Amino acid sequence: MPKVVKSSARELILKVKEFCEAEQKNKGVLIPLNNVRKRVAAITGVSEKTVSRITNEGVTAACTSKKIVTPGEESPASEKVRLRRVRFVRYPAKNLQFLRRT
Repeated sequence: MPKVVKSSARELILKVKEFCEAEQKNKGVLIPLNNVRKRVAAITGVSEKTVSRITNEGVTAACTSKKIVTPGEESPASEKVRLRRVRFVRYPAKNLQFLRRT
């Protein structure tokens, strides 16, 4: 069964293909091979700063054996914490006096 490719990944694939076609038309590389970050930024259509940030997240994730998380997404662990929250019940004042005596 073929793997489903999400729309964001499809857009990225098209950007990579367009960059490769531009290099083929140029009959050589557009950006020197030794400038990896600049090449990745040009190929993917994001800034060099974003490439650096994602690279650092990848290194950190590899060292801690965790996945790279999309900013703004909540992890399943935080959902569990939310479910464990204690709900406080409000009692009338006369019930509080009874609770204090015991």
